[in-house]
Amino acid sequence: MWYLIDAATPGMVIRHVPEEGMPRERTLHRAIRPKSLAGIASSAITDAIASNRMCAREIRIRGDGYKVFALPVPGPDGGPLAVQMWVGPRDDIPADPPAIDVLVWDGKQWTVRTSGRGGAVLPEEFPLLHGAWFLSRIIECEERDRLITAALDAQPGTQWQGPMRVLTADGEKTTRVFGLFRYHSPHSLRGLLLQVEQDRQPGIVLPTYHGDAAVGLLGGTIALIDTETLQIVEWLTPPLTSIAWRHHPASRGTDPSADRKEFNLTTTHLIHPDDLAYYLTPLLDLVKDRIKSARSVVRLLTLEHDWQLVELYCIRLPHGLPRFLTCLIRPVGDDMRPGLVSEN
Repeated sequence: MWYLIDAATPGMVIRHVPEEGMPRERTLHRAIRPKSLAGIASSAITDAIASNRMCAREIRIRGDGYKVFALPVPGPDGGPLAVQMWVGPRDDIPADPPAIDVLVWDGKQWTVRTSGRGGAVLPEEFPLLHGAWFLSRIIECEERDRLITAALDAQPGTQWQGPMRVLTADGEKTTRVFGLFRYHSPHSLRGLLLQVEQDRQPGIVLPTYHGDAAVGLLGGTIALIDTETLQIVEWLTPPLTSIAWRHHPASRGTDPSADRKEFNLTTTHLIHPDDLAYYLTPLLDLVKDRIKSARSVVRLLTLEHDWQLVELYCIRLPHGLPRFLTCLIRPVGDDMRPGLVSEN
């Protein structure tokens, strides 16, 4: 059987047995019996984390041989962030391990960082992805608000776990995963996503139809903005496909340098440098509660390395915390000019 272990808690394992329902984290010695087998499994996990190499163990129990394989899973810096482990009879050949994603979610920069190896949800060769893009992959999640809260304010002891239905890495299918997120370092969570079913072909009604319909009717995109971190936190409708959104898979070649220390709306590559004040000035006025809404026209970078004129209409989140704003981003014609738009 395959197990998934967070390197921060090597004494705990996640296993998925369909007959038992959704997986959950439990102690290694409770999940693996007998005690002697759990002991060598624990030893293999410890060595795999310390050496960052696959470790194998064998043991005989009442005349039967058993094997343990512990495979380190690298995090963003190449060091092991998790371990996949197979435990079973010596004569059994372990099947391919279930697909997993291992990530660090930086709440301040709102960036998902990985080794770039990909998995069930995250595409290969994209070690930096925007947190809003990551959230857009989650189709169903019962406590999505608590997950976002955990990522925005990661503190020692912060943890979230539960089932999700997500878009697969290629975006053409959906699958179910079990997600475990816990405090990793100041302002960041580490995340493990374990695939628990085969990819599903979408039904007649696509899982993204709510957002697609909204974009079609509005002619633009609605984003949730966190005024404390100055980040786009979530796309409430799918983002405009022609814009070079930061760390979006479609934006390769237009992204800011990966060695930049800070990403936010004041250091963004996205808004034309000459237009930044047209966005930040009314944003600050909204945060200070000097105004109730703001309109401006700015230029956003496109995938073709050109500039697209858009209107930004920002308001406070209705019935929400004053920390958040909503912004409608709508393309406009060339007859418009960058600047503030007065409210009549």
